[in-house]
Amino acid sequence: MLDFSPVICEMQGWSQGWLGIALTLAGLTLAVALMVYLRWHMGIVYVFIGALGLYYGWPILEDWFHIQLDCSVVQSQFAQSEHYQQNTQTCENNLLAVDSQTGEDCRCNGTSATPQCMSYASVCNSQIFNYETSNNYCSCATAVRMENSTPVCTNYTPGSVAVVTNAGQYDCTNTSWSGSAFCNYLGSLNNGSSPTSIAPVAGATGAGAVGNAYYTMQTTINNPTGAPIQAYWYAESDNSGWYFLNGMQIAQSTSWPTMNKYPITLQPGNNVIDTTVWNAPTGPAPNYGPNPTGTVDEITGVGGNTVYSATGNGSWRMVAGPPVTPTGLPASRTNCYTQSCAAT
Repeated sequence: MLDFSPVICEMQGWSQGWLGIALTLAGLTLAVALMVYLRWHMGIVYVFIGALGLYYGWPILEDWFHIQLDCSVVQSQFAQSEHYQQNTQTCENNLLAVDSQTGEDCRCNGTSATPQCMSYASVCNSQIFNYETSNNYCSCATAVRMENSTPVCTNYTPGSVAVVTNAGQYDCTNTSWSGSAFCNYLGSLNNGSSPTSIAPVAGATGAGAVGNAYYTMQTTINNPTGAPIQAYWYAESDNSGWYFLNGMQIAQSTSWPTMNKYPITLQPGNNVIDTTVWNAPTGPAPNYGPNPTGTVDEITGVGGNTVYSATGNGSWRMVAGPPVTPTGLPASRTNCYTQSCAAT
């Protein structure tokens, strides 16, 4: 439906403003001329009637036709609309150049002629909850590189179970841990990440943690860029850890106080990350006594600013076992590769 409110208010303003004054003056000039030269005196009357009609006619017509207008509001809204249109046109003319230069998601909102920009990662993270389900994990790690704000989601491995986030395992507020390699690593981070220890059972100290058993934690990193991504894998496992990338063992650690750093390459597509942990028996068979075990892992870009995965963020799951038999296994161990054993 067409809105004639701005037109009506504009015409009313003209008739009650300078246009009305000009027409009245012109009419008076003509009426005086007619009176002088033709002795016709009614011209003055018609001019006054016309002037009154110009000034009061529009309000009377609006009242007759039940048009309720506050022209000060209408004119303000019309001016604002014109301002928005001008801003939007100017903004859209610059949008493509700004968007490509900044590598951000830029849009025009009409309030400014300058494009309003947010990083692709910020836009992605603001809507990630719309994509995550109970069966998948979504990431925005490659949003800036891909210039795409749509989260990249990966389904959990069938049969996997949720790990336990065990923040108390390495409590950096505790003086006994404050100087540990893990706490020093946390203190060095400036990427907004906060990796947390994960464990196979709550507390990692109960009877369910088989002291001589292996437990494997797994996550998947999707690289949608079509090109390899160089990254670092930081890992600290209690007591020993074996680290696998896409089914291949890349490293082993037997020093639980050490935060290890391994260079890796994330190939295009899904990259499966496995960490197998083992502590040590504290008692006789069959359970060898409970002994806490767990791992802290984070995979970042070479510069450290991009976090592709971190334990404690919901992306890691416990699986039946490592993809291949780890090298350097202790002679005494429990072959605990099944879900039932891991959940005992």
